[in-house]
Amino acid sequence: MGYTLTRVAYAYDRLRAHPPEVAGQIATAMAGALQTRGEEAVFLELGVGTGRIALPLIARGYRYIALDHDPAMLEVFRQKAAGVMRKVQVLEADARKVPLPDESVHAVIAVHLWHLLPDWPKALAEALRVLKPGGVLLEGWDRVVSEEEWALQEKWRALVEEEGFPVERGLHQRRLKEVEEALRRLGLRPKARQVALWREERTPRESLEALQERLYSFTQRVPQEAHERAMARLWTWAEGTFGDLDRPFTVEKSFHLRVTRLG
Repeated sequence: MGYTLTRVAYAYDRLRAHPPEVAGQIATAMAGALQTRGEEAVFLELGVGTGRIALPLIARGYRYIALDHDPAMLEVFRQKAAGVMRKVQVLEADARKVPLPDESVHAVIAVHLWHLLPDWPKALAEALRVLKPGGVLLEGWDRVVSEEEWALQEKWRALVEEEGFPVERGLHQRRLKEVEEALRRLGLRPKARQVALWREERTPRESLEALQERLYSFTQRVPQEAHERAMARLWTWAEGTFGDLDRPFTVEKSFHLRVTRLG
């Protein structure tokens, strides 16, 4: 496994993690959506990543199937979950072809997933296929409000576009709407709510590192050489704009959960 891929997985784990109390609120909301009727609940997460959603649920004793196609992400997940793996099954697989039987799990979790898959209907169909009657599809996403963060990301976009590569932003929210429409066409009734609201401090350096490591989906289609040239200019711009790159600013964050029950 390449060092670069593993480094990016660790960067994702460090820069996209939820604070412990927020992780607990998310886990409580997801667990509260279950209706298992006396059976032992089984969660399947599509795109488990490094486990920021999974670990609080695993720690509560739930059986958990952690699926991801990225071996670097799964390596970090295994290291973090090493002490609580008794009820965990790890699957290195594609969310569009889940190697599980029909009606085999009580909940399918998909957090920041759909917009990464051009053919997302295949993954949605798989999620619904493996759910038991009465099971729940749990879709989650973060929202971030920060003038500083937005300024850095928009400057990166402008610099990349000067390199000749247009950048599409906003796909995540559009895809969430498309998935909701698809669920409603199936006669299902997805319901979304905010389950956590918090503030964090972040430095310009941390925001730059997240862009440098391409942790956001909107960065990933840009050729590496163009990205590197844009990042070199962005670091210079940020030093001139912010001065001290380690002086923190406040970021307001929220986590939203959409629950769709089958049957």
